[in-house]
Parts: sequence; structure tokens; C-alpha cells
Amino acid sequence: MQFHSIKRLIKPLIKSGHEWQYISLNGDSKGKPKLYFSGTQIIIIAICIFSIFWLKKGLDNSLMGYIISGFAISVSLFMSLLVNIFDKFEKTTFTTNGKDADEIVRLDQKRNFFKKFISITSYLVLMSILIIVLCSFSYIYDTSRLIISLNNFCYKPAEIDYELTVKCIFVFFYRVALNYFLLDYLLLTLFIAGSSYEYYMSELNRTKITRS
Repeated sequence: MQFHSIKRLIKPLIKSGHEWQYISLNGDSKGKPKLYFSGTQIIIIAICIFSIFWLKKGLDNSLMGYIISGFAISVSLFMSLLVNIFDKFEKTTFTTNGKDADEIVRLDQKRNFFKKFISITSYLVLMSILIIVLCSFSYIYDTSRLIISLNNFCYKPAEIDYELTVKCIFVFFYRVALNYFLLDYLLLTLFIAGSSYEYYMSELNRTKITRS
């Protein structure tokens, strides 16, 4: 398997997972940010930056182990869920013969729900793998040994330790990225759970009770 083959598969997955966060079940785009990040994600990034100076050693290695285990389990669970949801999709009949306008709209919403659920869930699987890789760096390089504090800043060029500066910059961006993906993963999981609940309840409310 070549790298460009993986890139060819991953790129549309990321694009689709990002786009379907802002597409309704009717197929309308709503609230899509002008920039790549939404307002909520920008707030998350700001929280992650400020948290670096609160968690000066970053996340503890023992906690990293629990995170890796948890996300490894989530990958297998989400993959099983994707197989099941696609199986449901294949068993769904999308023919419009003999259906009125409302039923056709429901079919279109159902198809969009499958596309949205599969796109975002696949995106979550990819994020889980990325988080596992990022957490693994903490074990390999033991990043918790490096303390990032405002006291580390030096304003005199002659006193700057350039090797330490490079290490601090690398660890700073590493911790920001890890914290961001953890919070964004939580946000997306809540989003897909809320979207699924909304769709399921709308379908249940449309179901008519027939009395014999």
C-alpha cells in the first residue's frame, strides 16, 4: 500500500467529515464557517493554549495510557457501528414508486442521515487513531519532563538557550494539538449523538399508530 493511496482515501474522508457537520438532513448548508475552524473550535483552541500554562507538565503518562486504551476501544466500536449502519442502509428501499411528496422527503432525509452519520463517524475513527499516535509520543519522548511556564521566558538574547527553546516550542504545539483533538473529539461525539437523537425522534413522531 503506497502513501499516495492512503492520502487519496483520507483527504475526501476529512473533507466529508468536516462538511457534513454543517449540512442538515434536508441537504441545506447551515452555519458553515468562513474559515476552516468554527467559532466553537476557535474557543477550544484558545482554551488549549491557556491550559498549557495551567497543566505545566501536560497530561500525566498514566492518564495517557488510559486515553490510548479508551480510544483503541472506541476505534473498534465505531468500526462495528459503521458496518451495522451500512447494513441498515443496504436493507433500506429508496424507490419512490407509489410514494407521496412527504414520503419522498423522508427518504431523502434518511439517505442524508446515513451519509452524515457515516462521514462524521469515519472522521471520529480517524481522529481516534491520530490521538493514539499523539499520546504515544508522550511515552517515546517523555514530554511530561518538560515544564512550560512563564518563568521559562527570557527576554535577553544572550541568555537564551536555543536548544531548550526549540524543545519548548515543539512540546507547546504538541500539547495544544493533543488537547484540541481530545476536546474536538468530545464535541463531535456529542454532536453526532444529538443529531442521531433528533432524527430518530422525528421519525418516531411521524409514525402513525394504527388501531384495529
